[in-house]
Amino acid sequence: MSIERRRMESALRSLLDNYPDPALHRWVNETVTAFEKRLSGIVDPRERDHAQQAALILIKTTLQKWSENPPVRH
Repeated sequence: MSIERRRMESALRSLLDNYPDPALHRWVNETVTAFEKRLSGIVDPRERDHAQQAALILIKTTLQKWSENPPVRH
């Protein structure tokens, strides 16, 4: 696992720690699992690592956007 990937996973965990919403955590877990399944078919380890990095960036960006405007619960 690359240092960049570890840093990205750490950033994701940090974002999630600030928001205990179970639905958000479930979304992240399901999305990561879905990406892992899809990317497992990539044979070249470097290409797979780059694809995993891109997936984590997408998830992190989505979480950052969500944190700027989280849903309001009534």
